This record gives sequence, structure tokens and C-alpha cells, in this order.
Amino acid sequence: MKRTQRTLIFASLLFLFAAPPMPAQAPRIDPAGIPGALLICGGGDVSEAAFDRFIDLAGGAKAKVAVVHINDAEAVGPVLGGLKKSAKQKEAAEPMLVAWKDAKALLGERTGIWLITPKGQRDWQAEIKDHPLRAECLALLKRRGVIATSGRSSPLIGPGGLNVLPVVDHRSFEKKKPYHDGVVTIQLTTDATLEINGRTLSAVGAGITYLSVWSKGTTVRTAKLEGKAKEDLTAWLRTARDRLEGFPPRTPEPPVVEKGTLVIVGGGGSPVGLYPKFVEYAGGKDKANIVIFATANPDPLPKRDAVAEAFKKAGAKKATVLYAQKLADVESKEFLDTLKEATGLWFDGGRQWRFVDCYENTKALPLMFDVLKRGGVIGGTSAGATIQGDYLARGGVFDNFAIRYEGYERGLGFLKGVAIDQHFSKRNRFADMTSLMKTYPQYLGIGIDEATAIVVQGSVAEVIGKGKVHFYDAKRKAAKGDPDYEALPAGGRYELKERKVLSSEK
Repeated sequence: MKRTQRTLIFASLLFLFAAPPMPAQAPRIDPAGIPGALLICGGGDVSEAAFDRFIDLAGGAKAKVAVVHINDAEAVGPVLGGLKKSAKQKEAAEPMLVAWKDAKALLGERTGIWLITPKGQRDWQAEIKDHPLRAECLALLKRRGVIATSGRSSPLIGPGGLNVLPVVDHRSFEKKKPYHDGVVTIQLTTDATLEINGRTLSAVGAGITYLSVWSKGTTVRTAKLEGKAKEDLTAWLRTARDRLEGFPPRTPEPPVVEKGTLVIVGGGGSPVGLYPKFVEYAGGKDKANIVIFATANPDPLPKRDAVAEAFKKAGAKKATVLYAQKLADVESKEFLDTLKEATGLWFDGGRQWRFVDCYENTKALPLMFDVLKRGGVIGGTSAGATIQGDYLARGGVFDNFAIRYEGYERGLGFLKGVAIDQHFSKRNRFADMTSLMKTYPQYLGIGIDEATAIVVQGSVAEVIGKGKVHFYDAKRKAAKGDPDYEALPAGGRYELKERKVLSSEK
């Protein structure tokens, strides 16, 4: 497509955040994304695929849709015609046509609204803020309906209009396009349609959507969305926030556990005697009160009663499994009171990004740190190991193949200054950690084998279990042909802050 044929619509999602002094004080990004779905068309002729998808999202044969125009009656014909020609529409009710100032007619149970906005003046933006159309559109999304936009669509969904997504609109012919730190820029070719469905971004039909994040006047993340490719909206919003806040930092906090103990297991089974030892760190028999988090798994969450029973068998006075995932449940009095009484926390396996979605920047997170402050213990296996680090390895939402996944790079940070990977030798993850250390040499990389763990007290990590733990220090000078890590077996001790081996027992 020639440049003259590509009118680009720029929409910028502004999520500006102040850097947090404590984990729970940073603004929280709702991991669920938006309620319902949006279809944003690129400004040219709308594709047949976009019309079909709109009807699908509106309920298919049960769809009840309306076409609303804002001072642009000329554009109504192509949209109505496209909907009526859609094979999906033939089984659904006839579309309702409404002028935006008559939006009270929409107060029925519409399942989809197609908004047509003018290409010229934006006087309507000042009027729409308190207009019934805005309330109706927001109510529709809460009912998990769909809104499609065409014409000069992006201002309508932004702060000057419906405020579904904060938006800054740029025009392709502007000589100096402003940039915004902490912004996700969505740029569509004229033949593109972008679907935002909950937290998933995908292309509908032909055309290309370009995504980027800006920081200090330069792009720090880009992607091209076309075909069957998908992107995660939450990850992009988190990337924008992280880069604005200066994460990852050039100089992380040192890996020191001032009080209490961390037990970090590489998955694939536990070292012999781990549960009794964990109970000991949690206060000993008849005192240990252990809370288990099972939320790294997809719904429906599997029962983890066997894990609780294992801790009880090892002598714990109480072992409670928490399954809450939604913010209201995580911040409920019952959930928070359970954490206040805990002497030990255990993060189970699964996918670590789900732990982030559940607990990052909630009232629960400071209470987790309080367990350490009381001299208790925090432990976990597999995903429950990686989440304890400062930098989150393998945080990918769609898969966990890449060690770096922008947007999910922050762990819960119980052990500062480190990036932790698990199943290390079994899954041959050596090159991945080498790559991460080249990108972020300020971190100490820790790769833990299966059925192996480190026990961290102060700044010293002791290895237990049948495998090895691999410590990657990008500043260490390795002899030619030697590995770029130091591998310690059971009994080995490593000084995390000073980055040096204290003992390497066989």
C-alpha cells in the first residue's frame, strides 16, 4: 500500500502513574481490560469481515444493533448497507438508525452500537460528555455488548467523548506529531479494523495495526498486528506504566531479606524434607499458620487440599488455601485477616503472570511483606519461585517460551535485584538466562533445577535438593570456554549482595 493511500489514525491510551514508594501504593491496572468489546475501524471503507464480526459480538442471530451518526448522515448509507449485506445479519433483527441527539431511543436492550463520527469539526465533543448516548454506551459495555466506531472514531471513545479509553488523536499529515510518555499508541491503516475484546487485541480482516510505547521521546516497544496475531492489552498498558516509572531500574535494590526466610523451589518436585523445614521457618509445630495461593492456574482453579494436608502432616497448626482472584475478593476483610495471621506463605505452580494479576498493587501485597517482617517464611515452586524475584522471568500471557515478556516484567519482589527461572536444566534454559543478563546486566540471574531450592536468609542463599542452582553475574569475568554462570549443588552457599560463592559443597 502506498503512503498516500494510508491515512493513519493515531490513538494513544494514556495511563500516567507516579513511581510508588511501596508496592501497594502504585495505581492498579485492571487486568481484565475493558468490559465488552470495541471495534475500531481505520477510517476507510469498512470490510465485510468487520461487519460480520460486529454482528457476532452483538449476539449473532439474537443481535439487536443500532447505528448512531453524529452530524455525518452521509456516512450512514455504507454502514447500514454493509450490515444488511452481512451474512450474519440476515438472521438478526433489522438495525435501528438513530441520530445521536435522539439517543434516548437507545435505552432498550441493545447488544451492539455502531457509532459514525464526523471527519470535520469536533464541536460535538463538548456536548456529548453529559449526553444520554454516553451513559447508554457505557451501560452496553457493562452488559458485555459491542461498540464499533468508524469515521473520526478515536476522539469519540476518548476523554472528549465516551471516555471508554483515554485517547489522544494524531493526524498523519501533522509535521510534528507529539509523543506522550507512558502511552500506548494505536495506529491503523485505512483498511484495518482493530478488535479490543476484554484484554485481547486482534485484527479483523485485512489491514495492519501498529502498536508502540513511548518513553522520553522515543519508542521503547513496537509490534505489528495483522492476520491471526494477538496482543495483550493489559501487558501493553503495564509496559507504558513501567517505562514511565523507570522500570527496570538501572540499579535495583540489593537482594537482601532483612528478616524472615525465602524458600524458592525450581519445580518438578520438592527437595527431601522441605515441608518440615518450611514449617520450622514458619514458627514450628503447633504454631505455623501457612497460607497457600493456588491462583497461578487457569479457571476452574484446581483444588490444592493435598498441599495443605502436606503442611499439616509436617506439623503446621493451620494450612489454608486461598483461591480468590478478583480484586474485591482479594481485598475482602476475610482474605486480608487471613494474611495478617499467617506465619508462612506458599505460592503454588502454574503461570506467574496470574499471580501478578491477582496481587500486584493490592492491599494484600504489603501484608505478604509483613509475614517476613514478623520473621516468617515465604516459599513457592515453579511459578511460585519466579514470582518471588524482582524481575519476572517468563511472564508471557499467551505462552512462556520467551524469558522476557514486556508488560509482565515485575515480580512481587520479595527478593530484590534478581531474576529467577525454574525447571532450568531439564528445559535447557541456559541460553535464555544469558540473553536476559545481556539485556539487563544489573540483575543477578538465578536458574534453579527441578527438585532443588535455595533458602535465603539475609543475603545468603543455600542450595538444597538433588540438582544445582546456577548464578549468573554479568559482571563476572569467565575464562574463555568456561560457562557464564556458577553452578552450586546441595550445600553450596552464595552471597547474593556481593555476588560471590561462599562454599561449593559436593
